[in-house]
Amino acid sequence: MNTTMKNIHIYGLSALMAFAFVACDNYEEPNPPAQSNTQSTVVKPDDVKFTSDIAADKTYSLIEYNANGENIPVATLAGPDLGDYYAYKVVGEISSDGFTTFAQVPTIVEPANDERTLYTVSVVPANMQAAYTEAITKDPDTKKIQIRYAVYTSSQGAAGSQDAQVGDSFIGPFDLTLKPYDPAHVIEPNYYLVGTASDFEVAQAIKLNHEGNQYDNPVFSYVFDVTPGWTWKLVPESTFATGNYVEAAGSEFGPAIPDDDSRAGDLVASTLVDGKYTEANFGVLGETGPYMLTVNMETLKFEFTFSVANLYTPGDSNKWTQTDSQLLFTNDYTTYLGMAHLSGSFKFTAKPNWDGPNYGAGAEEGTLSNDGGAGNLSVPADGLYWCNVNLAELKYTTTAITAVGLIGDATPNGWGASTNLTPSADFLKWTGTVKMAGTGEYKIRCNDAWDIDFGGDPQDLDFKGGNIATPGEGTYDVTVDFSILPYTITFSKK
Repeated sequence: MNTTMKNIHIYGLSALMAFAFVACDNYEEPNPPAQSNTQSTVVKPDDVKFTSDIAADKTYSLIEYNANGENIPVATLAGPDLGDYYAYKVVGEISSDGFTTFAQVPTIVEPANDERTLYTVSVVPANMQAAYTEAITKDPDTKKIQIRYAVYTSSQGAAGSQDAQVGDSFIGPFDLTLKPYDPAHVIEPNYYLVGTASDFEVAQAIKLNHEGNQYDNPVFSYVFDVTPGWTWKLVPESTFATGNYVEAAGSEFGPAIPDDDSRAGDLVASTLVDGKYTEANFGVLGETGPYMLTVNMETLKFEFTFSVANLYTPGDSNKWTQTDSQLLFTNDYTTYLGMAHLSGSFKFTAKPNWDGPNYGAGAEEGTLSNDGGAGNLSVPADGLYWCNVNLAELKYTTTAITAVGLIGDATPNGWGASTNLTPSADFLKWTGTVKMAGTGEYKIRCNDAWDIDFGGDPQDLDFKGGNIATPGEGTYDVTVDFSILPYTITFSKK
């Protein structure tokens, strides 16, 4: 837990120290990492001097240090000889966001003189790389980050390592410009689909969807209507920018097997060896329907999954009629969420009929089967249920909704408790009379907990959406409607 301290403590003899500590006014320093025990240190903080050896104008290339078999020198520590039983230990942490997120970096502390009163502190390049990719990014571009330290004395005994911190705060942070390792292969910012969908023209290629940095999120996807014989391969942004096919290594990506009709497999890039160009293979799908292509450009894997905009919930509650059932929605064509009035038995279906795919009971509780003859799913009681279906994993959950209410500083009970509403006979509409404040915000919360809540636009409620501004001071008849998508909340002033 990162609690804060206003001022950084200085290790050493105040102004007499010839080493750099970075501390800014009003900068809040998180507490050091938890100690392995609470023993007292064998030296006083003023006896230890810690100097950062990081040059502000230098780029530290992990590639070069690793190639030279060298560690990165980050600091010098001066202090009393601790003898044979104790040793100095330094814990480093790196961050790029003010240590809201960070990762520890193991350091090596080695004597720099025979008296063991001066020590060098260094980091193995591979350890810095591991911490960098964990806390900051997998992107190989040079980046300025921050590093800070905590100093310990450590003893080795029968009970194991006994660490005690010297002082009670971090030293630093210090700026560090880092060039990480190169990736196993280059991932471009965007990828495009060519083939049937683009009339085989690169200039008409379709851009796959993607969010964030391509190294931190190497997954690209798109949903297409597929017909038998649908042919595909991928080109990166560098190829698309030319408007035509390019005879270069990595200018195309396709399935490992020519004309492969598999729904999942390995991606293989085009090659150029000794002047001989080998283009990437085309894949061919023999299915019909909406499919989502997902490619992971880090692992070089592809997958096609049947993808529909909604799932239906036919069952006993609606006389097994899809058009009278509630719809589940999706943002990724894998996970489907939504409210449904259920009682007794039911199924999930991909179409407003039984033409399939249909999803019934799997072999184990909480699992689904897409076998058309699979048994029905069931709920223990008539009521409203929050459904969560993962078609990729063929798993599902149903959560009974026993309460729906408004919560927030615009509502009578503030953010401490919900003002609950009353359900209709089919549990799909929840109504009540609520006094709203003239200022503040609110959300819709289920089951007096925060597992299931809604916010955002009152006429298009979003699961886990943001707070909603009050409709204004007054007493209102309130209706939350889960019967159709989008879900809505309406206020009628009394």
